[in-house]
Amino acid sequence: MRIFGREKVKFFYLGSDLKLHEVRRFTAKVASIIGVSVLLLVGGIAGINQLTVNFLGFGSGEIAELKRQNSDLREETNALTDRITAMRSTLDELESQGDELRLLVDLPPVDESVKDAGTGGSNIPEMMSFDAAPGTDLLTEVDGILSSISGELKVQEQSYAQILKKYEYNRAFFSALPALKPMPGPYASNKFGMRMHPILGVMREHQGVDIVGDVGTEVAAAGDGVVAMAGHSGGGYGNVVVINHGYGYQTLYAHLSKVLIKPGKRVKRGDIIARSGKSGLASGPHLHYEVRHNGVSRNPTDFFFDDLTAAEYRVQTAARK
Repeated sequence: MRIFGREKVKFFYLGSDLKLHEVRRFTAKVASIIGVSVLLLVGGIAGINQLTVNFLGFGSGEIAELKRQNSDLREETNALTDRITAMRSTLDELESQGDELRLLVDLPPVDESVKDAGTGGSNIPEMMSFDAAPGTDLLTEVDGILSSISGELKVQEQSYAQILKKYEYNRAFFSALPALKPMPGPYASNKFGMRMHPILGVMREHQGVDIVGDVGTEVAAAGDGVVAMAGHSGGGYGNVVVINHGYGYQTLYAHLSKVLIKPGKRVKRGDIIARSGKSGLASGPHLHYEVRHNGVSRNPTDFFFDDLTAAEYRVQTAARK
């Protein structure tokens, strides 16, 4: 029941005692109830909007920008993954080729412990996932992958440096090796090792081979080297040329009719150094040829093929230049 006074509106209610009681601060209470109801309503609508599809469009511009940035980052991550995968493939190919080259130059394969040390002892992941490793975790993963690749590249760089060094060594070594028959012609019956000396008639060790040829036949250097001696030996060898090839190898050419080189001269395999003859203690015209390695006489025929003459060698090497 409402009773209206002259100055303000008052509100009354009928109590259980059947008497009228005035409602105090009625307006304030109603305002509070309305305010709380509005807040609850707004909060409920906002919650539903957040849980569904943002049908009210709150912050739609910011969300669209974040989605665009997210899409760009995903594309960049995929591109980075592709590049890392390509680098991984190239690195595997370099490693495979490196192992083959090491075999070709007579080097052992790179030890697995060295490879593990270069990569930190862990394998490089094949793929990265933007969804599995977002944000800081993704950057950490990329940094780890690049560090592993860098370490493995360092191992391969050192391996290829070893290959190049061994290749240069082998090239110089093979050039110096006395691998060319110094004069065309058949071998005398006096072979390498113990034999009956044809003039002295006693058993003597024959430290080389005798190649039969007319006086004046060209004699070529068997390998690259430096002439250590050129002239008369003062003994049974007559006129001789001695070449130091390096790597412990030395060759001797004896019973020459003419020496065409001087001591200290650097020669190449196939260069003409003398002409054969029968100077010294010789039963007939021939070339006595020796190969020594670290001072020990070696059988010269173990170093060359009879079917390649010095002249043929010079023609073939000139064609390659």
